[in-house]
Amino acid sequence: MQTLFVTGTDTSVGKSWVASLILRQLRQDGVRIGAYKPVCSGAEVMDDGSRVWSDVTVLADAINWPGELDAICPQRFIHAVAPNVAAGLEGREVGDELLRTGLQGWEGIADYVVVEGAGGLLCPLSARTTVADLAAELRAPLIIVAPNRLGVINHTLLTVEVARRRELTTAAIVLNCCDVVDVDSDPSVSTNQKQLQHWLPEVPILECRHAASRLVNQSVVQTDELLEFFGA
Repeated sequence: MQTLFVTGTDTSVGKSWVASLILRQLRQDGVRIGAYKPVCSGAEVMDDGSRVWSDVTVLADAINWPGELDAICPQRFIHAVAPNVAAGLEGREVGDELLRTGLQGWEGIADYVVVEGAGGLLCPLSARTTVADLAAELRAPLIIVAPNRLGVINHTLLTVEVARRRELTTAAIVLNCCDVVDVDSDPSVSTNQKQLQHWLPEVPILECRHAASRLVNQSVVQTDELLEFFGA
């Protein structure tokens, strides 16, 4: 079972959306795929009092998962803050061991699992483990999701630098147009991809809009290219 770790330069940059694009494409092409989010914080309270974690729902829908959501995300907390802080607000703790062992439920079910982190690489998942720590333990290549807007070059290069220091492989960077912006209001939207490719010539720089159906980089990214991101 091989893993691909989707992280971001920040929170709310479209990690779940990009993960869902990868999952949907692979599932449609007949690949046995699974989704795993070790911990999630920030729930929406519905009219009936039930709670929904939208990130987890997006992943479950992408793989058409019929089972319990614990398989995708075994640790879920209410408050929209770092997971270890959210757990503390509920008088709980993030289970460090479960961050790692929760993935084992996909053994025998999936050949490839897309793992989605929380926030950026240095976001704490627990009092002892950051996103980068977990990705390094899993030996998972990274997809770094970055918002296509002013400031993304610095934030992306910093994220790649952290990844390199942890000896993590950056399989690709996805520039996501997650804001309603245009070139007139933010000229960087049309130049960020070229600038990042200049500074990171060895890394594929992909692009998508938040309403996209696939990842693009001049042409559609094919299934065999996606599998290469896993190190396959």
